[in-house]
Amino acid sequence: MISRSFSAPRRRVAAALTVMAAVVAFGSWALWPVYDASCVVFSGAYVPMSAPKAEADAAVQRAYDKDLADGACGPKRARFHNWTQ
Repeated sequence: MISRSFSAPRRRVAAALTVMAAVVAFGSWALWPVYDASCVVFSGAYVPMSAPKAEADAAVQRAYDKDLADGACGPKRARFHNWTQ
């Protein structure tokens, strides 16, 4: 028996699209690679607060690449890497 609130086709489509959007959002969050929890990167570079986000992100990425090359950090991994252990 279908509830009266879902008897209109427009509401069923809206509900289905909402559920699909929620599944896609959770899936992308769950699959996005993350840094190892023991790795904290400080760029050591002066980046003004008014600098574009791309410039600040580039400074952090350079610092991470340097720490990765030095062996201080591990590579990015799946979010639920240790879930089964």
